[in-house]
Amino acid sequence: MNDWEVLTTVIGEPQAQLLASFLRAEGIRVQFRTHVPPSVYPVTADGLAEVQVLVPAEDLARAREALAAFAAGGEDGEAVGG
Repeated sequence: MNDWEVLTTVIGEPQAQLLASFLRAEGIRVQFRTHVPPSVYPVTADGLAEVQVLVPAEDLARAREALAAFAAGGEDGEAVGG
């Protein structure tokens, strides 16, 4: 099956790419969904910069755990997984 589920929504492609790199390192495939065309200038007004991070449905539970670890690592300043 190729069913993809929304894991989370972030603001801006740089944040989406950072999270995607972390998830890919955990062996989880990632896709993005956004309604903003690529631009030299970032757009952040009225949610236009929102990027949905999608993962395969079968990996959703594991991706949620990885997302929690990613968020926890960012809060206390320690490296995730270390």
